[in-house]
This record gives sequence, structure tokens and C-alpha cells, in this order.
Amino acid sequence: MANYYTEKNITKFTNKLNAHRETIRNGQPVAVSISAANSKMGAVSSVSLLPYITCPFKCAECYAAKLAALRPAVCNAYARNTALAVEDPSAYFAQVRAAAMGVRFFRWHVSGDIINAHYFREMVFIAETLPHTEFLAFTKRYEIVNGFIKDGGAIPGNLHIIFSEWDGIEMPNPYNLPTAAVVRPGCEPADDWKICGGNCFECACRGVGCWQLNKGETIAFKLH
Repeated sequence: MANYYTEKNITKFTNKLNAHRETIRNGQPVAVSISAANSKMGAVSSVSLLPYITCPFKCAECYAAKLAALRPAVCNAYARNTALAVEDPSAYFAQVRAAAMGVRFFRWHVSGDIINAHYFREMVFIAETLPHTEFLAFTKRYEIVNGFIKDGGAIPGNLHIIFSEWDGIEMPNPYNLPTAAVVRPGCEPADDWKICGGNCFECACRGVGCWQLNKGETIAFKLH
């Protein structure tokens, strides 16, 4: 699989981000880009951020980096969201909350990851204030989530946090949160792993898969 974390692509991501940050600094209004659906997610709304910029690891096979590299409109949307989250987090989270308010299921970060501890606390706050919306987030920002819990924070029951595993990455998981693993071609998942059903909305409606993982459980995804 091609590596989309090339110097050229990273420069493209960074330049897009800086351009949107300058727009915000100049006082121009910026709207968060919310995805209403796609082929894998089904009718699950989501918000995404730039890969590389917000992810702690540069996984060569990252599908989000591929999308951002090959689709200018996607890269622009990710960059605009990231710029607003960094420059004006109050406006960013207000818009995300408004988008999540009218839906049953909402996904954080099809691309990108939790930026910092404040960002995660806002994710928790939104889930607390919208108890009828189910939120899902995969993350490699283990230290942020672990730190939140260590400091006495409680993750709401409608905010499903799943630690995303990857080859060569150490994943501290002292609180035994559910995990996601990648199954590479020619490999088989462990017997006790659950298997991704292929469509987030269908699984969410059925109350299975990622949306119902318990502590210590693992969901398996084919490399894509």
C-alpha cells in the first residue's frame, strides 16, 4: 500500500491549515464541515480533522491521509475544521454540538484525532448535554483519555471511546477500554474479537459492533 505521509502531502496539509487559520484570525466566519453520510458510515453524521496534524502517529497505510491527499475538497474540509478547532474552539464546538443535536448517532474523527485535553473535555461535555445522541470515537491519543480518567473524569455512557491499535505502537490501557485492531490480508482475527459489520449506521441501529463494545472487548477491521 502506498505511503501518503510524503513530504509533499504533509506540506499540502500544513499550507491548507495555515491558510484557514489566517482567515479566522482576520475575523471571517468559518463553518464547520459535517459529513451527513458516506459509503462506510451510512447515515451517521461525523466531523473530521486533518490527519498528521492532529494524529500522534504517521501510519503509512492511513486511509484518512489517502483521502486528504487525493481529494482536494476533503482536504479543504479537514483543514477548515482543524483551523477552527485550534483558533476558535468555542465556535467549533458550538457548531458541532448543533449538528449532533438533531441526530441519533454521531462519529468523531473519521479522519484526525483528539487535539488536546481541552478538546476531549468538550467531547465529554457535548455527550453529557445530548444524552439522546450516541457518540463514537476511535483514538490513539491514549494519554489524553487515560489522563482524564486518572484525574477523576467520567466518560458518559453515550460516548463510546475505543483505543485504536496499530503495529509498533505502544498502547497503554490501564482502564481496559475497548480496542480496535487491524486485520491484514492473509491474517485471521482472534476468536474472541468482534468483526466490523461494514456499515456504522446499520450496526448502530441494531445495537451491535463498535457501538456496544464493553471494557476489554476488541473490534476487528480489515485493512482499508
